[in-house]
Amino acid sequence: ADALDQLAASDACDTVVAAIVGAAGLSSTLAAAAAGKRILLANKESLVLAGELLMQRANAAGAEIIPIDSEHSAIFQCLRSRDASLDQAGVRRILLTASGGPFRGRSRAELEQVTPAQAVAHPKWSMGPKISVDSATLMNKGLEVIEAHHLFNVPGERIDVLVHPQSLVHSLVEFIDGSTLAQLGLPDMRTTLAVGLGWPQRIESGVAGLDLLTQGRLDFEAPDTDAFPCLRLAWQAMAAGGTAPAILNAANEVAVSAFLQGRTAFLNIPALVANALSTLPPTSADTLESLLAADRQARQITQTAIDTH
Repeated sequence: ADALDQLAASDACDTVVAAIVGAAGLSSTLAAAAAGKRILLANKESLVLAGELLMQRANAAGAEIIPIDSEHSAIFQCLRSRDASLDQAGVRRILLTASGGPFRGRSRAELEQVTPAQAVAHPKWSMGPKISVDSATLMNKGLEVIEAHHLFNVPGERIDVLVHPQSLVHSLVEFIDGSTLAQLGLPDMRTTLAVGLGWPQRIESGVAGLDLLTQGRLDFEAPDTDAFPCLRLAWQAMAAGGTAPAILNAANEVAVSAFLQGRTAFLNIPALVANALSTLPPTSADTLESLLAADRQARQITQTAIDTH
């Protein structure tokens, strides 16, 4: 880890692609930020776990953070900047889109027997197992809400989520004059990588254009937070502030790992996260040490809950 931090901060590179899954990606991302690098950010957990700290270091060192996950890249492209709080930005709200995952439309009762193989079979995106399960529980969208709050300097009450099963509209920005800008494209990460690598210029990505006549309809619906409570838990953690998002993230990582190993049920994932949030009161998140301590405690509490049930 130390060697990776040193490399991310060294003169060997001017751009760092931060794509390590989970809290493990935090240290090298902080190192790159403190060194003033251009960071192409795919790792959500760095901002969820230590959003205030990461943005402070990036701003102090003049680091440029360009999100390369589809939703935040879409917002970035609509804003042509990373600060939605400025008066001249004129932003009323940000709308993140979600595919709804493989279980969209199912009731809570229908989710009781979900298997890991079913949960990782995403209908639109090809992703790793952890992120695929997060998409299935809607925790992925919850983490993205917290990420957008930090990335674009916008309060949580001005961030909404829409389920859009076609995954062609990647996010939208609504402005105070009634205009709404959306970024559309095929679900292919090469587009967002090209945006990050070339910005502010546009470069060839190898991705075809979007043929709306072929694609047909675009559907939108509200997320079902009764069947998929992880999204609601993420909003609650963001509102609580301090170390609460770090607790949320750590508990979720342990719960998802246990589910993938067949050691806990799909519906236990939000229950385990809720348990960690209710057991550990949030504290100040002004140091990396306090955040990592909350991360460790949440992992221990969640692992104990899994082992004893």
